Amino acid sequence: MADRSVVRWLVRRDPGLGATHRALRVAVVATAAFMLCRYALGSTTAATYAAFGAIGFGVLSQVVGTGRQRTRTLVACFLSGSVLITAGTLLAGSTAAATVGMLVVGVVVAFLPIGGPRPAGVANGLQLLYILPSFPPFAPETLGMRVLGLAVGMGFLALADRVLWPPRPVASYACRAAGAARALADLLDALTTATRAGATSGDGLAGARTAAAHAGGRLKLQVTPWEVRPTGPARGDRGRAHLGPAMRSVQGRVEALLATCTPADGILADAVEAGIAAAGGLRRTADALRHGAARDALPAAVAELDAARVAYTDKRLVAVTTLEGADAVAHARWAVAVTQVLSSARVAVQAAVIVTDPHRRTPQDIGWWAGAPTGLLWWRRIRAHLSPRSVYLQNAVRLGVGLALARLVAGELDLSHGLWVLLATLTLMRTSVTSTRATLLPAIVGTTAGAVVAAGLLEVVGQHTLVYALLFPVLCVAAVLAGQLIGMIAAQACFTVLVAALFAQLAPAGPSLAGVRLLDVLVGAVVGIAVGAAVWPAGGHGELRRAAARSLRALADLVRATAAWIAGTGSRDDLAAHLWTSDHVLLFFEADFLQYRAERRRRHEDDVDWFTVLAVVHRTMRTTRAALDEPAARELGAIPWPALTAQLDRDARDLAEGYAAVARCLSEGRTPHVVLGVPADFVDRALRAIAEVPGRHEHPRAVLRLVDAWGRLGWAAEDLAALGVVLAPVAVPRGRAWAGHPAARRRQPA
Repeated sequence: MADRSVVRWLVRRDPGLGATHRALRVAVVATAAFMLCRYALGSTTAATYAAFGAIGFGVLSQVVGTGRQRTRTLVACFLSGSVLITAGTLLAGSTAAATVGMLVVGVVVAFLPIGGPRPAGVANGLQLLYILPSFPPFAPETLGMRVLGLAVGMGFLALADRVLWPPRPVASYACRAAGAARALADLLDALTTATRAGATSGDGLAGARTAAAHAGGRLKLQVTPWEVRPTGPARGDRGRAHLGPAMRSVQGRVEALLATCTPADGILADAVEAGIAAAGGLRRTADALRHGAARDALPAAVAELDAARVAYTDKRLVAVTTLEGADAVAHARWAVAVTQVLSSARVAVQAAVIVTDPHRRTPQDIGWWAGAPTGLLWWRRIRAHLSPRSVYLQNAVRLGVGLALARLVAGELDLSHGLWVLLATLTLMRTSVTSTRATLLPAIVGTTAGAVVAAGLLEVVGQHTLVYALLFPVLCVAAVLAGQLIGMIAAQACFTVLVAALFAQLAPAGPSLAGVRLLDVLVGAVVGIAVGAAVWPAGGHGELRRAAARSLRALADLVRATAAWIAGTGSRDDLAAHLWTSDHVLLFFEADFLQYRAERRRRHEDDVDWFTVLAVVHRTMRTTRAALDEPAARELGAIPWPALTAQLDRDARDLAEGYAAVARCLSEGRTPHVVLGVPADFVDRALRAIAEVPGRHEHPRAVLRLVDAWGRLGWAAEDLAALGVVLAPVAVPRGRAWAGHPAARRRQPA
């Protein structure tokens, strides 16, 4: 019964037994590599590097991806690690040289997360490979054995990773997108069926809406496992990053349609063929992302969507010349949403082309990066984050300075096991001083408890190395598993006993070794706290508000430029330039948001729904990208109604000023007051004016351009209303605020 209780407890604490398998795998690898080098080869140097190679990339790192990708990552880490071991060995003789090298290596390696989850996961392991040889004795003649030991440890780890309880694959972002694409195709099919039947509602449509909302929610970065988030600079990652927003845009536009009309109203009758085309393209996208079966059919799907968009535009032109009054206004309002469904579906299919075949030559209308070489994409990502406003650079500098200071202190104080000082700094430092401080007490308590146990073990066992050899695999499993099952205190205690057992096999050791370990951890923790408090102590929270303000200022310019482009009064180059600026600031906003979500926060720091702000930025930028390729927007003739053009410009400027006002308040730390210079019914009023304008039958394309422009302003106004809800839940001047507008209560931004 006791055994069953232990098993049930283990399964409850470790669902799927992933951590248990990892602990067993690392224990087998570390033990086998250490024993081979220590007792078969008779080299304590090789044994040390073999054990720490397995621990560094099996415990301190998370090697992610498919089996083949993990193997390639470990091979790349071995090659890079050999260089780091060589540098650390050659610089170890001088405290000053070793400290400068630690600063450079610390910053460069800690900057790796800009490349996405795979390089981010191995950064700590690479740091360890410079730390390990950077302490005296200065023994460059042992460099060969150090590299050999690393090769044994990492070679065993790479082999075990493929054959010994290999990690269960995490559902990739492409698979999540495939599920969303199929759910959206089902939703469009259900909507099309209901429209043809003239049904007002139905279980099929309701169920499809629920399934699409659930599948779309799984594409949000904050609910996506970090190891499959599309945050890298390469074309494949960028393509996956476009899939999620495009899918959510389709779902959001369909929900906007159904919020105010039903299939029985007849408004959607002209959109049946458009819905069929969008559903077909999304089904091919799902098949290509999940199985690769329809990969070659995706370019044809893009052409079909283009044809459907042209055909639907022709129907809109007919409606402009035949519908009058309220019917014309209703058709105009929702026709814009149908066009957006087609545009977003087209973006999703194009992104799937890139994801399924990153080397295919792709038209660049989805973005400049679609045809750019990989080297240029990496360089632009690096250059973008070489900014003091980048949390990636802040984290790199903070950790680099902390490790360098720890190396200097350990060298100047001549600590006998200075390695542990840097290990404590490396493992305890977090991205904010609040998070770092929260880890300090558990680390000290755990290390103290482990030191007491280790001292007793060393006193009782003495120099009987066979006992330590037998205990080593058990302690290795405990050290890896304790953090997952119990917490940091247990993990630190087990790791302290583990390193005592390891070093006791390398050289004679007494109970004082445990006290040295405790002292070194205390020194490393103090260094980490001091540097964390001095170097960007607020972490992601400190940058998030500023990044949100910069993004909203960029949106203000984007709103004006989009309206001008669609109406024919602005240039495409001007809009593309504003979109590039928005892309640049969004890069920082997303990084700040993801780090903020992972940090420990003080009370009342979660009052703002930053995800809604991020969703508003994404949606406005998606709308702008779609506007760049609207067929009607390419024929930039003059609008024959100057009064309407002037009114559009005023509404766009007033709406943009609302975004700019929120941005100013955020940047100044004040509570935003969302104040709009347009009435709540400005879109319907404009559509009525367009429906009554003389000569509209002679200029149907000009009418569509104005309708599209005001339609997008309406979406931007709804998003600004949503910002008013999450950022400024206070009273604002009557008749000017949209915080209580029905659209704000009806839905959140897609």
